[in-house]
Amino acid sequence: MGKEPVRAEDLHRALDTELSKMRSGTDWCKWMDAAASFPTFGFGNVVLINLQMPQASWVAHANTWRRLGREVKPPLAIRILYPVRSRTAVAAAMEDALGSASEKQRTGGQIEQQVIGFQVGVVYDVTGTVGPPLALPPLPATASATVAKRLWNALTREAGADGFTVDIRPTGDASEGCTDHKAKRIVIADHLDDFRAVERLAHEVAHARLHSSAETGESASVLCRGIREVEAESVAHVVLAHHGLSFDAQSFEYLVGWAHHIDPEQPGNVIKATGARVVDTTRTLIKSTDRFLKAHRPALSSVPARPLGSVLIAPDLDGPIR
Repeated sequence: MGKEPVRAEDLHRALDTELSKMRSGTDWCKWMDAAASFPTFGFGNVVLINLQMPQASWVAHANTWRRLGREVKPPLAIRILYPVRSRTAVAAAMEDALGSASEKQRTGGQIEQQVIGFQVGVVYDVTGTVGPPLALPPLPATASATVAKRLWNALTREAGADGFTVDIRPTGDASEGCTDHKAKRIVIADHLDDFRAVERLAHEVAHARLHSSAETGESASVLCRGIREVEAESVAHVVLAHHGLSFDAQSFEYLVGWAHHIDPEQPGNVIKATGARVVDTTRTLIKSTDRFLKAHRPALSSVPARPLGSVLIAPDLDGPIR
């Protein structure tokens, strides 16, 4: 980005340029891996962080680093976009009607706000800070069957929260699973191993949360079903990568062609919209599965702190770009 002052318009332009340069599923996978590392950020900011510092592993605001006892290096700042919000006229009237603070608390204190623009924010990767070592919990074991089974339980709970039951049985064809929106049922093929089964469950949970029967059924166009498959595979990829598991998503390679077919003049808009839907969904899934796994984790023996810079989970940051 250079050392000159950066405006929100500059970041929007850089984001649009980067999205328009997408040429393969590898590019999309790169952003999905970054989304797994930064689950509190919106898709646009994930792309901007990856653009400015591809090697970033733990990103936070300067105040967060100071609370952790570390100081930032200003030349290594990463610029992102923060939304500027304003109460709508309806929200203002609602707030006035609520009256006292106690009344607001009884209603949850939620006041509708409208995004009226964006401003430039600054965050720093852990490598852009100096200070005492951080004692951090260990990462989940890569390709661990235990992690896969625990994540299966967490995702089954997510399906249940959406009103879906999860059945493990023969699918009757070559498919590995399906989501029946009318019957509120997710079916996972009974011949899959633990890793493939949890991958498929994450895929079907994404369908259940993102799509309707009309979007995924026989009446849907091939193009529509294709985009939905990209979204479901992307959600599964991000959620599993966040928990230390990985798999090859075959549908990513088709996204560029579909984006150009839907919007030949500005395919980046399709990519941006798809990314936003994926990241918004993975944000809630990661937050809830993290909470479940933390509450149900097995007793662990004492482990040494990980080396600084190996962290994959970012602390919360307000104002993710949508």
